[in-house]
Order: sequence, then structure tokens, then C-alpha cells
Amino acid sequence: MPYVPGMSGLSVMARGGYATVYRATQDSVGREVAIKVENRRLESARDQARFLREARAAGRMSSHPHVVDLFDVGVTVDQHPYLIMELCDGSYLDRMRRAPLGAAEARDLGIKIADALVHSHANGVLHRDVKPANILYSHFNSAVLADFGLAVLGEMRDSSVTLEVLTPAYAPPEMFRHDDPSGAVDVYALCATLYAVMRGRPPRWENEGSPSLITLLDLFHQPIPDLPGIPRALTDVLRYGMANDPRSRPTAAQLRELLTGVQLAPPPSTYVPPPRYTAGDDTPTVHTLKPAKKKWFFGLLGVQNG
Repeated sequence: MPYVPGMSGLSVMARGGYATVYRATQDSVGREVAIKVENRRLESARDQARFLREARAAGRMSSHPHVVDLFDVGVTVDQHPYLIMELCDGSYLDRMRRAPLGAAEARDLGIKIADALVHSHANGVLHRDVKPANILYSHFNSAVLADFGLAVLGEMRDSSVTLEVLTPAYAPPEMFRHDDPSGAVDVYALCATLYAVMRGRPPRWENEGSPSLITLLDLFHQPIPDLPGIPRALTDVLRYGMANDPRSRPTAAQLRELLTGVQLAPPPSTYVPPPRYTAGDDTPTVHTLKPAKKKWFFGLLGVQNG
């Protein structure tokens, strides 16, 4: 186990391609945290730049309620950089594998993460790796965006980092063309993620295995089908966000508003007072209220009557 000052009880939570996440206790305050430690040392300027990019981006974003809190950063004695973050209970990759989400939960998830992207894009930061595994939840927060490891500041352009650890299932076609990234990349990835958590696997993918690159590029030309039990209006919003042309996609702010506007159930019916029983009679008698009395009656209850 790595030595991180002020931390004890480290145990492995997850291992990835370029980092390992540990569960630990922060001794000074007695709270449990997650520590993300780079598997490689900071032996090159490129590695150092990537770590600083992640640390700064995560620090700038963590004030948002739907972005994972970053507590501290540092480097171990053997030159492995680490980030100390809020500990979450699981990811939406776990959730979708257990049972796909319904339309209401997926829409609300999308609204929260879209709002986090609005915040990050306004600060010149792109996430570039939105996917179910990077959206976490805890007892106190139903959705937080994690891992700004591929994030870039607006003035930086480093496509090689993206291609190195690209998640093909949620990446838009322009990422395979070495195009400069933009906010449209995150919009596509979020919409693909929302579709996946309702379907149980990525859009257009027919099984759990990863298709070849050639097959993957061909999939972009296939339509995105409706999902059983999911309102067409919600699926249409996700199709809009997954347009192959990045110029045809909504911004993160527009996506947030579109998701907010999706109605998943008919509006509630007009209120009907419950039946009243007349003493000595088992048959309920329904008493209707005249408009003036109805207004007074609802005012007495402290509610508005539309």
C-alpha cells in the first residue's frame, strides 16, 4: 500500500488503466475518504502536466453540488501523485448492471450532471470522459461527476491524452478524427450515458463485449432505437444530444432545459373533495363546493387551488 501522510487503513476499491482508488481514513477528522493514486510515477513533464491538469480542474469544479469534492492533492515519496476525494457508495455503472434505471430517475440524473457540465464549461473546463462509471452516488447525494482526469483547460489542446484512455462506448465520432474537443463532446457522452443506464448497455451495442474500431465507426451511421417503456420525448432529447455533427447538438445548458421540460406523466387531474358521510347512513353523500366557498375552503387548508 502507498504511504499517504495523515491517512490510515488503506484498502483497494478499484483499479483502472492509469490509477488505483483506495478507501482510507483521514486521521485528523476521522472521516472516510477515497484516495486516487496514479499507477505511474511523475517521471516526465507530460505526466506532471496531466496530473496538474486533473488536480486544478477537479479543484475548480468541486464547489458544484454534483461534482465530487476534492480535499487535497500530493505526491508520494516514490513520486506517485494522488488526489484525496469524497468517498461515494458506488457508480451508475454498478446500478445499470444490477437493474436499468427508469425514465424519471434517468431524466433527473441527466439534469444534475448537465448542470455540473454547465458549471465546468463556463469555467473553461471540459470533462471528456463522461460515462456511467464516472457518475457516482452516496447516501447524501444521488449524483456526482467524478474523474476530471481527461479534463483540459479551454486554452489547452492535447488530443493524444484523450485517445490514450478514450472510452469508445460514450465517445462521439469527432474524437476518433483527432478533432479539437469542445463542450459538444461532454453533451454527447452524457446523452449516451443516460441512454445506457436505461438500456443496460451503451447505445447501439448489442452485447457486453467491445466492438472493433471499424465496427464502432460503422455504428455511428445506425439509428438509435426507442427504448421499451421510455417516453419517446425523452429518447428524442437524447438522440438530439447524440447527433454525429457536434454543431447539431445542444449546449449543456440547453440539454439541461430540454430534460427539465420532458413530461413523463400526464398533469394531475382537478381536485375532487372526498365523499362525506351523513350520520346514521352508510351511503356516502358527495357535497360539492361552490366556487367562492371552494376558494375559502382551500385557503383555510393553506393550499392553492388552480
